[in-house]
Amino acid sequence: METIVVFTGDRDLNAVITATISESLQGFRIKTFESRHGVLDLVYDSPPALVILGCYPDHREFVNVLREDPILSNLPIMMILPAGELVERWTDMPVDDYLRAPPDADELRMRVSLAIFRAHRVVETNPLTMLPGNTPIVKEVQARLERGAEFALAYADLDNFKPFNDKYGFTRGDEILRMSARLITNIVKHKAPKDCFIGHIGGDDFVFMIAPEKADAVCAEIISGFDRIIPTFYDSEDRESGFIISHDRAGNRMLFPMLSISIGVTINNGAFEHYGAISSAASEMKKYAKGFEGSVYRIDKREKGA
Repeated sequence: METIVVFTGDRDLNAVITATISESLQGFRIKTFESRHGVLDLVYDSPPALVILGCYPDHREFVNVLREDPILSNLPIMMILPAGELVERWTDMPVDDYLRAPPDADELRMRVSLAIFRAHRVVETNPLTMLPGNTPIVKEVQARLERGAEFALAYADLDNFKPFNDKYGFTRGDEILRMSARLITNIVKHKAPKDCFIGHIGGDDFVFMIAPEKADAVCAEIISGFDRIIPTFYDSEDRESGFIISHDRAGNRMLFPMLSISIGVTINNGAFEHYGAISSAASEMKKYAKGFEGSVYRIDKREKGA
């Protein structure tokens, strides 16, 4: 069930908004907050479908924190302006829509529905992880190639993810995808904050771009963190045995080891001219990495065209 966060700083306004949109929106859980405490934790743990904010100076900082985070930068945000407040004072706020307090019930319901509808239609953002999807990934890679930037392109995916989903269900599988997105994002931003990029191709496939000299350290830390966290997603019996019994793609019952992550990296040294070429090289390295047991990364450091 998707969540709508209501954080206006006004208890009565929270109640009005909650009561109004609850009448028309089915399948959404509404969480209200009267202070900033706990809001970021909820948003980071499970990105909501929409955030409705009040108009307060500290909310400007709150919005900026969300917009600067690669996972949450496209999160739909609506601001409720006090009666008589000039919109011009807040036009530099990177929110998606404004309404005045007290909001008209019909207009509020319509605006909220439209905000969620637009967010669901934006295929440029993965709805599960809120990371940039295929279109912005291609654009970012191509832009770097066109300006002759040196960068490492990494493709990562999870090994044996389908058998895990078959046994434990998609809900737990989605939790792993969100964890993986957060893990990759945190490590990339910490280790290589300058000119980094993280995207979610779809399913259990991720991509990130970093400075070439950071590739080894970033990949090693992602693998270490993933292997440390992943056992917590298994039931105790499977965790102790180190494997699960599930089905392969042909429907055969088999033993599968715990989930691992494989990362293939290629480095642009000026020889790649378009997205297809460098993407193919990174995919080849990822396939090579998946040929090894457990979590592995492999970096293609060969001189292209040599």
